[in-house]
Amino acid sequence: SQAEELLRSSLTQTISDAGITSSTVQYVGAGMAGAAQNPDWLRNVLTSVLSHAQITVAPDYEIALIGAHGKRYGMLVLSGTGSVAFGIDASGESAHSGGWGYLLDDGGSGYWLGLETLKSATRIADGREEETGLYEQTFAHLKISAPDELISWIYAPERNTKEISQMATLVLKAASTGDSAAVRIIEAGAEHLHQLYLSVVKRLDFTEPPVMFAGGLLSSDTLLRRLLMQKIGLNNAPSPKYSPVAGAALMAYLSNS
Repeated sequence: SQAEELLRSSLTQTISDAGITSSTVQYVGAGMAGAAQNPDWLRNVLTSVLSHAQITVAPDYEIALIGAHGKRYGMLVLSGTGSVAFGIDASGESAHSGGWGYLLDDGGSGYWLGLETLKSATRIADGREEETGLYEQTFAHLKISAPDELISWIYAPERNTKEISQMATLVLKAASTGDSAAVRIIEAGAEHLHQLYLSVVKRLDFTEPPVMFAGGLLSSDTLLRRLLMQKIGLNNAPSPKYSPVAGAALMAYLSNS
């Protein structure tokens, strides 16, 4: 498939850029969205290029956790295009909550915040909700002039989740100025993320685990992050030790040591 070819060529290029040969690579750690559902696919593609290596594959949120904490222990809450919470306790047991994708859930994610902003606009257009500045800002962002145009915009064949996710920036900015509709959306998003966190903590052997954040929406100081920190009981924003890429390398090392 196209995805397999792209991954193979990227791997081959990376090995070449590093000035090594594939036969000298002993351990590989790889994290990818969807790897939990289909780990064999990823492992097989990697093996086709790195046949001598011990390969460890995991979902993207697992390498993010290992990188952020610098070990296989702790909690991670991720909010980007999607949303998920993941934890590994002292016994090595792990659990995750969320990560169902935009059609089923992804509450508190960029896509969810964007979609909630559009839904708010429809309610304001109907007179079911009080208008705030976010309403006009939404139309300006979408380059449309009337509420009726929302339907053709959202159902356009070329529309994609990324465009809706990008609207998260709009609602976060409006919330920072105190726009009541935007603040409501962000508060609901933070509660979604908190529920993901709580459901993982309940399932693992944790008492006040160390928490790290990942994903574009939790990487800077926004109302969403501040509210989530309050709910979890964090006084200071977590500072990740390493990147998810370093987390993948560390995962490979820990799995084979």
